[in-house]
Amino acid sequence: MENPAGQRRFFRGTHFDLNPLGASEIADDKAASLKLFQSDGLIIPEGVVLSGKNASNSAIQFSERVGFPVFLKPNTGQEGQDVERLETPEQLKTACTRLLQRHRLLLLQKAIPGEDFRVLVLKDEVLGVIKRSAPIGTGDGVNSLKTMIEQLDAGLLADPRCAACLASQNLSLDCVPEKGQVIALLSNANLSSGGKGHLLDGPTPLTIKDAAIRAANSLGLRYAGVDMIVKADGQPILLEINAAPGLARFAAQGPSDRAVAAQFYERVFDAFTVSFRQ
Repeated sequence: MENPAGQRRFFRGTHFDLNPLGASEIADDKAASLKLFQSDGLIIPEGVVLSGKNASNSAIQFSERVGFPVFLKPNTGQEGQDVERLETPEQLKTACTRLLQRHRLLLLQKAIPGEDFRVLVLKDEVLGVIKRSAPIGTGDGVNSLKTMIEQLDAGLLADPRCAACLASQNLSLDCVPEKGQVIALLSNANLSSGGKGHLLDGPTPLTIKDAAIRAANSLGLRYAGVDMIVKADGQPILLEINAAPGLARFAAQGPSDRAVAAQFYERVFDAFTVSFRQ
């Protein structure tokens, strides 16, 4: 964008000239950003960075100490790609081998029970809180699990995470779920992985608001998506931060969510261009 005075502001996709480049780069490093959160008094899951030939042994030692289940993910990257929930040492070893073929560093974290949230922060203010849920299917008493998944998202059939999630429920693709039976298809709740997002109504709980704003400030980000698990007692546990949060998947859920996403982006563009217009 360029104003009559010849000043320019740049954006590409969901990347706006709101955040410093260095801060955005650190946000993409999950372990580094979590370390900063912890140094600023925020609570994070217990975790360890894995790499190299001894990754599987280190992963199993860590998991046996903190207890299964655990989450394994690339240390960089967004949208829930290659995020796996693992229940046994055998699953963990297999996942480590597979993911290290595609990623140099992995982050292994203790699984935290609670509700999954993405909090959008803009200039010390919470724009909105999206509660995320993992993809599910509901049986009709007639069709097999394979048919159900083909109708919902055929890509899940080739996703090893879906197979592992079904196995953890003692289910196979040829079984026929009872009518009304709810089946978890993945363990992670990212919208890009087929999860669903629900915008929280009413005031943002103070604990969530405080943790999200502090996380953004910890990295010097003016615009951020902060992912957290909120435990039953209301305690937020910080998972990661995104310096260029996207809303396309949320907007695609329906007209009302699309309207909300448009309102959020209007606020972001206002912040992006305020000094530019003066």
